[in-house]
Amino acid sequence: MTVFRVVHANKTQMIFARSCHKPTSMATLKIALDMRRTRIDGTYPVVIRITHKSRTRDIHTRHHANLKNFSTATGTFRKNDEANLELLKLLEQYSSRLKDLRESGIDRLTVQRIKELLLSTPSKEEVTILSFWEVEIKHLRSTKRHGSATIYHNTLAVFKQLTNLETSFQRFGYNELLKLERKLFADGRKINTVGVYMRTFRAICNKAIHQGLAPQDWYPFKNYKIRKEKTTPRVLSLEEMRSFFNLNLSEEDTLFPYWCMGQLMFLLRGINLNDLLLLEPKNIRGNRLIYNRGKTGKTYSIQILPEIRALLNRFHANHLLLGQFSKSQMKDPVKFTHVMGQRRKQINKRLKDLGERVGTEEPITTYVFRYSYANIAKQMGFPKDLIAEALGHEYGNSVTGIYLEMFDQETLDQMNQQISESVHQPKTGTP
Repeated sequence: MTVFRVVHANKTQMIFARSCHKPTSMATLKIALDMRRTRIDGTYPVVIRITHKSRTRDIHTRHHANLKNFSTATGTFRKNDEANLELLKLLEQYSSRLKDLRESGIDRLTVQRIKELLLSTPSKEEVTILSFWEVEIKHLRSTKRHGSATIYHNTLAVFKQLTNLETSFQRFGYNELLKLERKLFADGRKINTVGVYMRTFRAICNKAIHQGLAPQDWYPFKNYKIRKEKTTPRVLSLEEMRSFFNLNLSEEDTLFPYWCMGQLMFLLRGINLNDLLLLEPKNIRGNRLIYNRGKTGKTYSIQILPEIRALLNRFHANHLLLGQFSKSQMKDPVKFTHVMGQRRKQINKRLKDLGERVGTEEPITTYVFRYSYANIAKQMGFPKDLIAEALGHEYGNSVTGIYLEMFDQETLDQMNQQISESVHQPKTGTP
């Protein structure tokens, strides 16, 4: 839409009428009255209405009108050229931003997201890496993706100390990316840590391109390879896991609840710590524990063995099975992300103390139980695809993943029961 000059009301009406009759299959803007909200004086707010995929959102202006002095057909005041000119300029401003979004494939965006971008992004030329990054963090938090928001926030905090982000995307090229990498390594960061930072920044760049806020031909990661250091997963041997399960701890021992958590993480087929701590009584259905993994959304259904039920009974449940957090602690999702992080550190410290008592070669952490479950299952002769199914992984290619669906719950239950029986044997026993 080009810039028009308003000479009189009729001219303005013709312009606005043209802006209102665009195909409804794409995002459109028009001037409208928000007739859901009536002011005390009987007028309605004048808004810029966004329509996308049959859904609408309103951007409020400073104007109000009633049906006598405003035409809903043309979106104009009947006798207020000054207000019409101001509204036209506002519509032009948002239309320009919307054009940038259309060029990058607007269909993938929700109408709420379009509104956020129209309000937060001045233009392709004015947006900075910093401002866009901060908006993305807010968006992640508003959609309750607090884990991703924390990663974005932490990476931004590091980058702000090492490079200038108060610049447009197109001014940050391949050379700036290499300089940033060198600074990260000079600052003592490990290869995989730098990899996490760079993947986060790459996601930010991709989003900026997709949303039309950076040119399609600009991409500093085109010739940049994110380095990754192969790490050997820390695992406990079958003998070490037997030693762990056969520890003689009293309930008065400060490590006792952490010992129980460790056993649960293993017996529940390597359950993630966050998922374990957030289990609710409703997740128990008969003799099965059914929950969705927070990271992937995959549904797990695990038979509650007598050993598992006995361990769960060791904890004082509230709204959570293990009763580790109060409702007040979980009320603020952003703060709770920090609370969960602190709790994880505490649990890992106690598990490390337990590892020292057992005498394991590797320090025990929450991740050790997941990897150890897979390793011990392999030692006991179970096939890799069955182990992958138990852990919720897709083994091999996508076609193989489809065949894994043939494993029924009974097969997985039998494997888990045999593994449980094996680790509960005395250390000198055999599987």
